[in-house]
Amino acid sequence: GNCIGRGALGSVYRALNLEIGEMVAVKRMPLQGMSEDEIQHIMDDVDFFKALSHPNILKYKGASRDTEFLNIVQELADSGSLSQTLKGFGKLNERLVSTYVVKILDTLNYLHQKKIVHCDLKASNILTTKMGGIKLSFTFGVSHEINKESRLDVAGTPNFMAPEVIELKGASPASDIWSLACTIIELLTGKPPYSDVGNSMTVMFRVVEEDMPPIPEECSESLKDFLRSCFQKDPSMRPDIEQLYEHKWLKHNNDWKQALRSQESIPFLRRVTADLERSKVASAALDVDPFGKTTNVNLDAADRWPDIEPYERPLEGLQGPSGRRKPAVARLSDGMKAGPSKARRHSFVKATFDKRETVLIF
Repeated sequence: GNCIGRGALGSVYRALNLEIGEMVAVKRMPLQGMSEDEIQHIMDDVDFFKALSHPNILKYKGASRDTEFLNIVQELADSGSLSQTLKGFGKLNERLVSTYVVKILDTLNYLHQKKIVHCDLKASNILTTKMGGIKLSFTFGVSHEINKESRLDVAGTPNFMAPEVIELKGASPASDIWSLACTIIELLTGKPPYSDVGNSMTVMFRVVEEDMPPIPEECSESLKDFLRSCFQKDPSMRPDIEQLYEHKWLKHNNDWKQALRSQESIPFLRRVTADLERSKVASAALDVDPFGKTTNVNLDAADRWPDIEPYERPLEGLQGPSGRRKPAVARLSDGMKAGPSKARRHSFVKATFDKRETVLIF
């Protein structure tokens, strides 16, 4: 199939399952240059990934290994990642970001209950559906089980790493909360924290030494409070998922949905139906087939439409997709050179697969 994304660990291809006709994505990771320990870390991730079952997580389809490649097969998410959404439509407003955050929290809650820490949460690892849902993808070899012995090789993306991860103190569910706050900033501004810093070592130094990443001035006061709570240096002081659900920023930005469904959706659909009725009259007069029969319009379909939610961005601010782009080749970020007295090292994922993190092999 055709290549739909490239990343630090390999490439992703759209593929067709020749047995059942299903479109899938195959992530092909070259084994050359990988140690057996690194390969085993990836296979450990695959083992727990294939046991997961959640509507917001890409479905595992299969895996295979030959002498040159490790191939992992997943569900194909055909609307790209939130990173692609940012490239195509620009930064997002708080209301839309809050709807994504609720879905991300629901997914993280499931993972944490399974004793799994994602460890690389960011826009490029959050895929979307045509109906606005999300599909969380994993950077294999990075995510891990909480109860397992800490790994000596820590992988991730420096701009999204919690300070305790950088300091090799071990990742926990609280580390994902820190990364979530970084992702919120990325969705609101189009760039992650410290995006103006070109060196990964400098980014990590600032994450560890500064009180918290810079919070954009344009954020509402309730969002600033939300972010500050997630950016507590002490992981034990960060709110858990249940506490974040109850935060005023999420409640304020999501209560409008219920109000829309109960008060505005029916009048709105009545207006839509009225427009369709007028359209039907015009079509009856103009749209006549060669046999003299007018074309029927199925108005019942309007009753099956989901509630249409308002979009608060001014019309003149909307942008269409910026056209087809060639997949960007992700590069590994600057590595850390281990000192002579330390056996531990860091490896970083500068960027993940730009389009979709999905896979399958035949």
